[in-house]
Amino acid sequence: MKSKIILFTFTVLFSLFLFLGIRASQVWFSDEGEPGAGTQGPSGPVLLQERQEEPPPANPFTLIIYVDDLSKKEPILEGVWLSRAGEEYSSMLFFPVFPSQAEDGDKRDLNLKGAFWLDEPAQPSKQFLTILSDRNLSWSYILFLDHTAVHDIGYLLQELKPDIYQLDPDFLIELVYSVENRVGVQEKQAIFIRNFCQQLPLPGQNELLQRFLEGFGGHMQISYITPLEFFGSWQGVTQCIFPTLNLPVY
Repeated sequence: MKSKIILFTFTVLFSLFLFLGIRASQVWFSDEGEPGAGTQGPSGPVLLQERQEEPPPANPFTLIIYVDDLSKKEPILEGVWLSRAGEEYSSMLFFPVFPSQAEDGDKRDLNLKGAFWLDEPAQPSKQFLTILSDRNLSWSYILFLDHTAVHDIGYLLQELKPDIYQLDPDFLIELVYSVENRVGVQEKQAIFIRNFCQQLPLPGQNELLQRFLEGFGGHMQISYITPLEFFGSWQGVTQCIFPTLNLPVY
């Protein structure tokens, strides 16, 4: 009697395990149960879609970096601005970054200035860009220019519109950054930009374009966009607006 019970139990368990094994193999090797596939997955191979590049922003920012001399291995930082086209046609917006407008602007300036150098031509250090990114700033293009380029632009304006634009011979000194006069330097740089915009369009704009394409003899460089495309983005601009500054009216 006891042997019959054992035999019956063995038969039941064996049949149960055999059924589970067959069922598991059917699920595992079926089209809906391939390893790594979902229960509703396709029966054929899945083609991976190519990653689409993000489209450029509709109104990109330009990071403008003003230094003393681009030909130097370690140029001195004089000014940093963010710029983009305004909502109104013919306008360009400018926002000061260095000198900073923050309450602790002197400390921010010190940190940014200390992290600035060139890793390669026309490429600021990663530390410098990281500080700006940590301040929630972003941009698509980078424009470098130095004292020589700004000097040449100023005198070009004077040559083309001598009756309207007269350049102060000492204007470059007023654009040089100093801790003691950081607010004044910021204002003078903004006024120079505003005066430049007020003279546009220039009667001999082809000359300005040619100098721009030549990079003002190596004293102006632009990254991530061609000089011709960047110059084209300024076509029609006649006013520059500084939303966060109160500039004197001349």
